[in-house]
Amino acid sequence: MLSVRANGDPVAVHSAITLSPTPVAVHVPEVQLVDEHVTFVPDGLYTTVTVRYLLHNRSSRSFDSLPYGFPIDYWGSGPAKWTNLDDYSESEMEVGWRDGYIRNVTFMLGDSQLPWQCSRDTVITPSRKIIADDVLIDVDTVGRNFKHIEDSLFALYGEEIYSYTKAVSRRWYYTYLDIPAQSFATLEVRYTVETPLSEGAYYRRNHYYYYTPDYYWELRFMYDFTPAAYWGDGHADHFSVQLDASNVRIINEKAYLRGWESWSRGISGLPMKQEGDLWRYEARHFDLAAAKPFIVDYKLKNCPQQPIDNILNHRIDPSQFTVEVSGADSKYPVANLFDLDPSTATVLQPDKEGNIYITIRFKKPTCLEGIMLLNGYTKNADTWRNNARVDSLLVYKTSYEVVGPFDNGRMDTSTYTNELEVGWAPRGQRPISQEVAGREPSGYSWQSLLDNVDAFRLSDPWWPEYYTELRIVITSTKKGLKYNDLCISELLLIGK
Repeated sequence: MLSVRANGDPVAVHSAITLSPTPVAVHVPEVQLVDEHVTFVPDGLYTTVTVRYLLHNRSSRSFDSLPYGFPIDYWGSGPAKWTNLDDYSESEMEVGWRDGYIRNVTFMLGDSQLPWQCSRDTVITPSRKIIADDVLIDVDTVGRNFKHIEDSLFALYGEEIYSYTKAVSRRWYYTYLDIPAQSFATLEVRYTVETPLSEGAYYRRNHYYYYTPDYYWELRFMYDFTPAAYWGDGHADHFSVQLDASNVRIINEKAYLRGWESWSRGISGLPMKQEGDLWRYEARHFDLAAAKPFIVDYKLKNCPQQPIDNILNHRIDPSQFTVEVSGADSKYPVANLFDLDPSTATVLQPDKEGNIYITIRFKKPTCLEGIMLLNGYTKNADTWRNNARVDSLLVYKTSYEVVGPFDNGRMDTSTYTNELEVGWAPRGQRPISQEVAGREPSGYSWQSLLDNVDAFRLSDPWWPEYYTELRIVITSTKKGLKYNDLCISELLLIGK
């Protein structure tokens, strides 16, 4: 009997990394691990790992050019790509290698920084053919002998009963150590590793969400202490771990599966003690070989820094639309809104009725995810503080055609006007005032400005919409220290 499982919300799993093991050398019983101190600092989509060892070569033998390094294990092989996570849920998974997985690698032996190399891929667990997850077997119908079951199903359905597990590959970041006889050595290894992230499968294609912490569903960092057992007697005379959770929110809760099976999420593997944002563990004669994987589940407090090209490559070019404003100052023309120069600004003026607005008309229906506003005159700190800026606004739209994930690609060519305020809402909801954060930029480079940008969502990724017209109405302003000129330096329209 063959059946298919029902699926819930599909997810996308970024980063093919499965585990970040502790650094490892060949087995060296002569060199004892006197002290091991490990710190983890998750920040944004990356976690910085620092491992500091105090080593004691108790023998009369000197170790020259001892190979040493840390491995990174990841799903798949070859260049990074997206593939199905399983056979039934429509979920996706990143597999393969990206150089961006690992950053800022440093090996220090005493005061000397060591050169290092990175190996090629090595497949450590090959892909295997297995009975697919969506194949449910009625044992009473086909019998209890597994070989008989498999043969019976294969006779009925052929290769469709099989799926393939993901291969696991490994890359080494390695160097060489010199440890003289009867000596102590301090070794420090530091690197930054991308943390695997799960999110809604449809959301990963929506670039607006990069600017909201809620976009990042859950991140899981995993670390393996056991390879350090290759030193000495396999124990650390003194062992300590510190997790700095200042920039993240630890998920400290229980999750439930099928109503009865449960597991705790948060921090597992070591009985850490919390001291504010710091979590610590300390032990004597710690058995490294018996250590459990260290796992941290967390969410972000703030949006991570986004590369400039990541967002500008999805900017809708001004040649694709026309712009009308309520009024403008000829010294600060409307063109400054779209010139990609944050040191210029448009000064908006009210019309005869006192309304201030920007109307954008697209030359053809255009898929629009959201808008990003460089609010105020972002030339420098004094100019930004001295001039007025937007405090709240309304967004009206005319949506021409809608494409959803459940309509088989059919276009809905109905026209909807003034149906949606900033942020997704059901059709027919009246616009309401949207406050603008108006944060003072931390800097005035493109990167700093985008890190503090005001971003407004216009489409739901499940139901992308195509626009013919967009009107932004300024409902209130915040005065500058010297001037009342309402300034906007840049308006980014973000498409697919």
